[in-house]
Amino acid sequence: MKILLATAAVLAIGGPALAQQHDMGAMAGMDMKAPAGAQGAGVIKALDLKAGSVTLQHGPIAALKWPAMTMAFKADPSLLKTVKVGQKVTFTVKPGATPEVIAIAPAS
Repeated sequence: MKILLATAAVLAIGGPALAQQHDMGAMAGMDMKAPAGAQGAGVIKALDLKAGSVTLQHGPIAALKWPAMTMAFKADPSLLKTVKVGQKVTFTVKPGATPEVIAIAPAS
């Protein structure tokens, strides 16, 4: 519960840049050697086509042993042209040192 409150405070005060730093630190104990494509669902909080990143508030991702959180992911800018901030989406993430969204679509 304290982590959730701390994350909310960071997002409210520091914005996306601080959220990225905080979330990456929170990932220290998470499984980064899971299958190449783990499925997730969440809401888009920020998009940066120029930088090729998407910030998602997602639920738990069991295949990666990740809890629900808000974090930024690397993504090919062409994938991000079909979605918008505030939209509920399903996505596939490739784990690693820099997790990457490799597929994303509006949730049905």
